[in-house]
Amino acid sequence: MVRFRLKGKFNDVLLHLGSRRLLRFVSPYPEGVNINVTENCNSRCVTCYAWKNRSVGELTTEEIKDALRQLRDIGVTTAIFVGGEPLIRRDIMDLLKESRRLKFETRMVVTNGLLLEDKAKELLESGITHISVSVDGIGNSNEIIRGVSGNFEKSLRGIRAIQEIKKDMGSDVTVTLITTILLNQNVDEIAQLIEVSRKLGVYWDFNLLDPNLPIFEGIPFSKLLVKSEEKIDKTIDYLKKVRTESPELISSCDHILEYARNYLKGKKQNNIHCVHGYKLIYLGAHGEVHPGCWAMEPAGNLRENKLSDIIKSQKYRRLAEKIYMNDCLGCTNLYGINVIVHYLFSHWLRCEK
Repeated sequence: MVRFRLKGKFNDVLLHLGSRRLLRFVSPYPEGVNINVTENCNSRCVTCYAWKNRSVGELTTEEIKDALRQLRDIGVTTAIFVGGEPLIRRDIMDLLKESRRLKFETRMVVTNGLLLEDKAKELLESGITHISVSVDGIGNSNEIIRGVSGNFEKSLRGIRAIQEIKKDMGSDVTVTLITTILLNQNVDEIAQLIEVSRKLGVYWDFNLLDPNLPIFEGIPFSKLLVKSEEKIDKTIDYLKKVRTESPELISSCDHILEYARNYLKGKKQNNIHCVHGYKLIYLGAHGEVHPGCWAMEPAGNLRENKLSDIIKSQKYRRLAEKIYMNDCLGCTNLYGINVIVHYLFSHWLRCEK
């Protein structure tokens, strides 16, 4: 495991330098995986139309367990279970228990919170380390954005249940009230969301709206984007102030917050390379293996080849290099990792805890 960590640090330095010629010395050593356990969802979000499709033929319990074993064998230490909505899978607890048995250091579920209260005890007993709950506004705003009546209160009840049960169990699970996508509809409610997080004893974080990918075709982005630069500055300045005064509330460092400011204003930083193809894997619900994220074509499929063979393939390396050089549609998927690597030494000295 030490070998994997040292290799990862060496890779980070080379990727930070931004030279295409140095990429031949960088081997894909993924540290984390996003496992899309299902494309089906019980939300009706205005920012995503995945819920309109019915996905069938997804990976079975045993196929995902086998994938987890293969991922651990190549040194992956962080497993994030995403969707769709992961909690609608009946076997999700078995999958989480398997990730604990395999000693993944970080075991996270990203959920919309609708089923969280009912499944709180099972989740904590599964050995999970992090639960990420998506809340996009206060009260009615959240319900308009996420498309389900009562979503806001259900999510908060779920978080409260987790907090109460983990206290009884002596658990140190981290609940993060995140995926507040910064939108025109909620930008004036960020301070309230921070206070909700403070009262619940959880972190708050955010995502950025991503209009580039074809799967989002038809979404009314013009109505969702924050257009007021004054509101953008006010929001980012407020978040930086909160982070200085209460670092336990906001995990995003100043580098990430400044990137968000520029992104929201349409000032994209084209000098930031995308390192996902080298550091991360995205496993699709039907076995597709993507370097980094699902924005690019898959490098292979676990139903056809072993993961180690896929990662060693020329196609995987070619796709990782294309992603690094931003030779893709572009997205905001996990942009924080890219920002951190871009400001690597400054981040290590100033931000890393």
